[in-house]
Amino acid sequence: MSSVVAIVKSIVGQVIAVSPEGARRVLIEGDRLFIGDQVLTGLAGAVTLELADGRTLDLGRDTQWSADAPDSSTDLAAATAQAAPSVEELQQAIAAGADPTTELEATAAGPSAAGSGAAGGGHSFVMLDATAGSVDPTIGFPTGPIGFATGDEREELGRLDNSNNPLAPTPDVATGLTLTATPSITEAGGEIIYTATVGQPPLTDLTVTLSNGHTIVISAGQTSGSVSVVIPPNDTVYIDGSEISATITGTTGGGGLVVTPDKTPATTQITDTVDTTTVNLTANPSVTEGGVITYTATLTNPAQTPVTVTLSNGTTITIGAGQTTGSVDVQTPPNDVYNNGSSVSATITGATGGNFENLVPNPNPAVTNIIDSIDNTGLSLTATGTVAEGGQIVYTATLTNPAGTAMTVTLSNGAVINIAAGQTQGTVSVAAPKDDVYIDAGNVGATISKTEGGNFENLVASKEPAVTKVTDTIDTSTVTLTATPSVAEGGVVTYTASVTAPVTGSALVITLANGQQITIPVGQSTGSVEFVAPNNVHTTNEALTNSITGTTGGNYEKLDTAGKPVTTVTDGPGSQDTTGLKLTATDSVDEGGQITYTATLTHPAGTAMTVTLSNGAVINIAAGGTSGTVTVDAPKDDVYLDAGKVEVTIDGTSGGDFEKLAVDNTPAITDVADTIDTSTVKLTTDVGTIGEGGVITYTATVSAPVTGSDLVINLANGQHITIPVGQSTGTVEFVAPDNVHTTNPDLTNSITGTTGGNYEELETSGETTVTVTDGPGTQNETGLSLSATGSVDEGGQITYTATLTHPAGTAMTVTLSNGAVINIPAGETTGSVDFDAPKDDVYIDAGTVEASIESTTGGDFEKLAVDETPAVTEVKDTTDTSTVELTADVGTIGEGGVITYTATVSAPVTGSDLVINLANGQHITIPVGQSTGTVEYTAPDNVHTTNPDLTNSITGTTGGNYEKLETSGETTVTVTDGPGTQNETGLSLSATGSVDEGGQITYTATLTHPAGTAMTVTLSNGAVINIPAGETTGSVDFDAPKDDVYIDAGTVEASIESTTGGDFEKLAVDETPAVTEVKDTTDTSTVELTADVGTIGEGGVITYTATVSAPVTGSDLVINLANGQHITIPVGQSTGTVEFVAPDNVHTT
Repeated sequence: MSSVVAIVKSIVGQVIAVSPEGARRVLIEGDRLFIGDQVLTGLAGAVTLELADGRTLDLGRDTQWSADAPDSSTDLAAATAQAAPSVEELQQAIAAGADPTTELEATAAGPSAAGSGAAGGGHSFVMLDATAGSVDPTIGFPTGPIGFATGDEREELGRLDNSNNPLAPTPDVATGLTLTATPSITEAGGEIIYTATVGQPPLTDLTVTLSNGHTIVISAGQTSGSVSVVIPPNDTVYIDGSEISATITGTTGGGGLVVTPDKTPATTQITDTVDTTTVNLTANPSVTEGGVITYTATLTNPAQTPVTVTLSNGTTITIGAGQTTGSVDVQTPPNDVYNNGSSVSATITGATGGNFENLVPNPNPAVTNIIDSIDNTGLSLTATGTVAEGGQIVYTATLTNPAGTAMTVTLSNGAVINIAAGQTQGTVSVAAPKDDVYIDAGNVGATISKTEGGNFENLVASKEPAVTKVTDTIDTSTVTLTATPSVAEGGVVTYTASVTAPVTGSALVITLANGQQITIPVGQSTGSVEFVAPNNVHTTNEALTNSITGTTGGNYEKLDTAGKPVTTVTDGPGSQDTTGLKLTATDSVDEGGQITYTATLTHPAGTAMTVTLSNGAVINIAAGGTSGTVTVDAPKDDVYLDAGKVEVTIDGTSGGDFEKLAVDNTPAITDVADTIDTSTVKLTTDVGTIGEGGVITYTATVSAPVTGSDLVINLANGQHITIPVGQSTGTVEFVAPDNVHTTNPDLTNSITGTTGGNYEELETSGETTVTVTDGPGTQNETGLSLSATGSVDEGGQITYTATLTHPAGTAMTVTLSNGAVINIPAGETTGSVDFDAPKDDVYIDAGTVEASIESTTGGDFEKLAVDETPAVTEVKDTTDTSTVELTADVGTIGEGGVITYTATVSAPVTGSDLVINLANGQHITIPVGQSTGTVEYTAPDNVHTTNPDLTNSITGTTGGNYEKLETSGETTVTVTDGPGTQNETGLSLSATGSVDEGGQITYTATLTHPAGTAMTVTLSNGAVINIPAGETTGSVDFDAPKDDVYIDAGTVEASIESTTGGDFEKLAVDETPAVTEVKDTTDTSTVELTADVGTIGEGGVITYTATVSAPVTGSDLVINLANGQHITIPVGQSTGTVEFVAPDNVHTT
């Protein structure tokens, strides 16, 4: 809810508004008044206010009005109670003889209102424009004029007694009533005490109503009463003393006391308090030379009349009535290139006008710094282009403006150039680098490092160096190498390199022949490096030689080398250096082979030396060599396993020139391997023929006695013969077997292997044969059983095997129940035959096949026991492939035509019906015993002008009892468009429901059937939507109207304008537009007010121009100005103007 209670419509003079916080402001037309504001019109002010409900309120001079007062017709009751006497009070006053047309407070009707109040002021009041009703109070007697003459006597209906007879009336008492007030208070506010005094005490409380709305109660029996009225502060800085008055407007009560009020107002003077207003002077803190200084005089309170402020520089500033500031411009001195900045100050010397109680100028000066405008003067440096080493370089400094004062230019090389006042150039000569042995040709550059003098505002020195090329001359330097002349072994040889001129530029690195380097730092002439003389193992040493092989750095124009020093090395005292000597030998050799012994030194021999071994052999090592060898025979060969090791050590040495020789006493070991020599062991028997159960003695004899361990001989019959160490023969006994055959085989035996005996190689010989004769007694039994392949595939082969528990004495045959015959050769225990399993077919018919032994012949068995248990074989189905093929009865058919699909299987169905599943969802059933089946299919009637081919195939099968069933035959039938009614497809358009300005609208085209081919949908806004083949929708994004500063929310419509593609027989396009609400976004526009002049004479015309940041749309833009004028900018325009004539007042300012 707004806190604005009134708007200032018009104003005369100066009217002040005081906020609840005490802040004061001068009102102008259009100002708003808020709850709690107090309006003070002063002695010469008047104002018209427009209240919140549309009514107007006029306030005259010397009026106070508070925004908290009732301001609408809804406050009528409160206003009436506050500002007017009651009906009873009016009756009482009239009965007392008062004339209400003269005694009551005047209405707020303007200057001509009757009553004692001054025109328009002096009190607070409620003003009602219209109430649309009348007040008709009910009173106890007529209020119209009496229609006959009356006397002064009055009759009064008195009280009645108990008999209803009138009592004698009590006569009324008359008295006067006066009002007094506090004589004066200040603008700072305070309390006014109003006192009402009567000449006769009232019998009951007498209430006295004042014109300011307050009441005074004179208690019964008292002659006076008072009321305190708080007056808010109205302290201003202006000369505006005033007065407040109040009168008696009526009385009530008093117990019959007739009161005659004194009409004289009780007046209180509001005296001025002296408040100081200060005028301050400010100026631009700084301006550039030649610029304008603006002096501004500022009042701490607005002026009621124009104020003239006189400055110490003779200028004057005028501050207009109602304003707090005024200004004047003063020109500064013109610009130049030299440093001459300064400051300018001004003070206020006098100030008049403004109707201030006390106007005091601030004595502080307004100071402005006059800043030099920075004008650049350039300074450059040049030099002689080329000089030889030791020549002279001339440096010249040049100014773009003559120097204001003498100046110096200091260069980076320390040289100083003098430029005289008024001159633009100066020079100085500097010696170029001297001639030397170093590579120092190049450029010498100098820059300006600092300047002094010249009095320039801004001297810009060039940073570019002045460059002079200095040419080199070639001079030769020499570096010489020297060394310590003699050192002992392990001593330090110092190699020193000395150069004829100190190193410059970079360190000089000298490479020596021994690989070392000497570095001579910059500024030095010598450098050295230490080398440790080698400490060798011999009693004599070689001399050390060295030289310079190369140099880098040093910055010499030309550098020669010299010096090849030789240092003698003597044998050092103290501990001798040890040389080791070690013996090694061939790792392994055969018996009778050769062993090579090698002696190895840890340092080369200084002279030839010999090494004598513990086996008497001698090894020679030549001078400078580190090893020598000798060959020695290994032990001789024999027939026994006697491989071993041969060990040899160093027995003594001579020669070698070693300081100290440390001989390793570890023996050199060689493995001697056996060579293979053959021995023979032979087997014999003691008999040639023996009966079943007789004992045979087998004897083994070896060609060389056994050594090392007993010799164990393994026989073919599983027995073993052992020959002890030192012996050459051994025996074992064997019992001749009692076998199952009617005839007995000879017993043959032989040696199958040997262990022990320590022979290098042992061969065997002697296969023995003993004939066994049949013995009398019980026959021995042999079993015969039949087995078969456990499982085979249909059409495969079953292998039947007959197995004997003893080998057949002679060849035998076994005839089976299926007619097959098995042959078992003599000496074997098994025989087999292959037999065909049931043949292969395409059906599932796996089972088992059985066979048993029917008869036998041969075998020479004493007794044969045949097992009659059949041999069983499982016959498994092999997977044979059958094929079912799909065909169609036509290749082309019209929409709605019937296609007959036929399925044909390559073998008749068995077991259960064959069900064939088709890709189009149908099924074909082929009954048991049949090979074909059919199903009919109706070709679809689609919405497109072209029809896809109908393809079909077999997706799966069930039943038919096939081992494996494959499918074939993908059919294709071309469907042609049928005659008659075309099938319809709908197309509609939808869009985003709402978007912001500048957003994107998505348009979606939707088909009721998928597109047969890719299609495009062109919209009325030019956008194109693509719908791919097989899809039902497509969309496109389209920019909504752009964002602007105008109120232009609305809707955007688009409809389908045309289509291409889709291959539809009939396309029904929905023409209903797709509508999108476009919402406004709030963008700020600015209207700016400018004036065509900053200063104008009285009566001159000021053109005020209003410029808006975006052209006007919709309706003309009307701009209200603070001076009460209006500027109108028409639709489509961005600017408008109004002219204002500067007032021609009577003042000098």
